[in-house]
Amino acid sequence: MDWQQKAQRKRDELTAKIPPEWRVKPELLEKASSQDNILDIPRQTGILTERELDITETSDATALLARLRTGEISAYDVAKAFCKRAAIAQQLTRCLTEIFFDQALERAKELDRQYAETGVLTGPLHGIPISLKDSYNVIGVQSTLGYVSFLDRPALTFNSPMVNILMDAGAVIYVKTHLPQTMMTADSHTNVFGRTRNPYGRNLTAGGSCGGEGALIAMRGSILGAGTDVAGSLRIPSLCCGIQGFKPSVGRLPFAGQTPPGRIGLAGGIAVATGPLCTSVRDAELFFKTVVSSHPENLDDNSLGFPYIEPPKLESSLTIGVLPEDPAFPLHPCMQRTIDTATRKLAASGHRIVNLSLDAIPSLADACDLAFRFFNMDPDRTPLRNVANGGEPYVPSLSTIYNLEITDTEPTLRQLYDLNIAKAQVAAKMRQAWLKSGVDVVLGPGYQSCAPLNDTYGNTVYTVIWNMVDYPACVIPFGHANRAADAEFVRDVAYTPEYNPEEVEGAPCHVQLVGRRLKDEVFLQHARVVEKVLGE
Repeated sequence: MDWQQKAQRKRDELTAKIPPEWRVKPELLEKASSQDNILDIPRQTGILTERELDITETSDATALLARLRTGEISAYDVAKAFCKRAAIAQQLTRCLTEIFFDQALERAKELDRQYAETGVLTGPLHGIPISLKDSYNVIGVQSTLGYVSFLDRPALTFNSPMVNILMDAGAVIYVKTHLPQTMMTADSHTNVFGRTRNPYGRNLTAGGSCGGEGALIAMRGSILGAGTDVAGSLRIPSLCCGIQGFKPSVGRLPFAGQTPPGRIGLAGGIAVATGPLCTSVRDAELFFKTVVSSHPENLDDNSLGFPYIEPPKLESSLTIGVLPEDPAFPLHPCMQRTIDTATRKLAASGHRIVNLSLDAIPSLADACDLAFRFFNMDPDRTPLRNVANGGEPYVPSLSTIYNLEITDTEPTLRQLYDLNIAKAQVAAKMRQAWLKSGVDVVLGPGYQSCAPLNDTYGNTVYTVIWNMVDYPACVIPFGHANRAADAEFVRDVAYTPEYNPEEVEGAPCHVQLVGRRLKDEVFLQHARVVEKVLGE
């Protein structure tokens, strides 16, 4: 059996797990394939009842919990609604890698039975469906990461610690979601599952590496998802798909027990953070507080074990630093307008705005280059070897991250020392700039544009810097690209990637907020303040 046949077999197995009555009519699929914004297609399918539409379009998981608590809706009602909508989202966007609806519905029935008998919710996430990035392990389910060479691996016999924590808190696990080949590009595209499409535009990237999560949550096939982030992996899909994503400080939430896309271990450099993709800051807080309070250090040796610390009541306005654009990656007109509008709105609400000096902070472009020297130092180039072992070709976006012609990437001991010294210097300069400016949070872009065309995302200069210095960061959607409004912000600069106002029209814009390392609780409090002002 060649690689194409193996990949087709896996896709067929996935499709077979969608009940016939949940299949979207071919004529509607054809309509969706030729239009850009498909967010309203689930309402047109006739598959979801009015009650199920109401459940899946509840504002956020916190609001859904309130309805579950009062008994207005049951865990089974919620699970079935989100399973059906996830099935629709999969047919429209190719966002899923694994489906286990039957187990989820049985789990929901058990939660309802326990609640009826005891009157006590199972935990702080009782009845909330949570989707998982494919790298999280679930008993009885594969973790293929979209590699053909992983397709013959057996289903897992253990859960990742994060999965156990979420289920102990009452969550219902029902799907796993798509990611890029090697998990290191910003396009969720593999030869096994195809390309995840952005619900806002058929030619726009859904982002990566949590692109399946981004598309699924945007389509309301999930209300809360678990992702990972080492260069922007959960923030990039959030900004591309118009949802929220929160990258905590490394070690606050557990990462252990996942299936890695490459070599296990870390030769110094940049560690992976785990966090939620969601629709509100309060849901990010809910997820974060629930997991931190579960003592993840008992399940993951790299979890710090810091207890959740309730932040003191905010007594004054915020001092908000504005991140300057990197000269090599100028902001596209839609994002320049977005940052300008956001800062004006925050200033009008009484918050103090401080424009950070370009000279005071580390070079974002240089920091990005440094980060990818760390990411590419595996002498075996294991992710690429995993691709080769399956006999499959590279996807196009891989060449934007890897120099596929280089074979010798093993650094000398001296070079490794130099890399770590350079990283420490970046962190020191950022800390000094932060303290000197006296800011509470920093506001800036997560990317120089809204979602770009497929395979053009390129470098992650505005996200990976915060992984390098290990500061918590979140993406909050704010406005949309608008050719007419953006016209006055067009400049005679070299936009990268190329500025295409027609292609991005209507795509979601965003701001990225950043806080101080290990001050996650205070940062989320500040993020709620910003979210409220921007939403007014």
